[in-house]
Amino acid sequence: MAKKKKTTVYKPPKNSSKGFIMAIGGIFVLVAVLLIIIGNQNPAQNDGSSNHDSTSGKQLDVTYEGQPTVGEKDAPVKLVEFFDFKCPHCAAFAQQVYPQIKKDFIDTGKANMTFINKPFLAPDSITAASVGEAVYKQNPDAFLTYYDAVLENQGDMQENWATEKFLVGLVEENVDGIDLDQLKKDIDSDAVKEAVDLDREMSAQVESTPTILVNGKKVELDYEASIKPAIEKALEEADGQ
Repeated sequence: MAKKKKTTVYKPPKNSSKGFIMAIGGIFVLVAVLLIIIGNQNPAQNDGSSNHDSTSGKQLDVTYEGQPTVGEKDAPVKLVEFFDFKCPHCAAFAQQVYPQIKKDFIDTGKANMTFINKPFLAPDSITAASVGEAVYKQNPDAFLTYYDAVLENQGDMQENWATEKFLVGLVEENVDGIDLDQLKKDIDSDAVKEAVDLDREMSAQVESTPTILVNGKKVELDYEASIKPAIEKALEEADGQ
């Protein structure tokens, strides 16, 4: 009869189970810390949008004079939109949110709204801003028509669609009362470059587009939850003065 082979059973050292548990626990802690770090990061997105802005609630320095503005000049509440003509969120704001603001507050004389370029997404963002400033220089009342026409015909953000030729064509088709020859001269003028540079300097205070200010303070983009209450609060404060 053959001898029965002995089966060797591995027995871990007394402290190995404890060490294993501690190692696993350390891995979980490390993963949790990494998730917290990643969650707290807020890099500007390539489409110009941002869920949070460090300027929220702060009083920003804004020059209203010489900027495209709609509404009563002496309205008690001053609104600002920092925008980029290539930003798809700006197009959505213009089509979905701005009409509500206009109906409730601008048309009723309670607020006015100033539009300031933040041309940061691509080189042709500056081209679109320059053509807009040239339109405004020639006919201030025509700026909003240009603004609407560009955002309604907005191309892919990743493509160089906002060329001078395309934009001047939009003006020719959509904006009345503009001398196109003069417009082409003004686009490259010192006055227009200075206007765009001023906008870029002011818009450097914010991180994304669109950014909306109510009496100089940034508010979130939700109309019912943020913009409307902020305007109503500003109106109450104006009445109390």
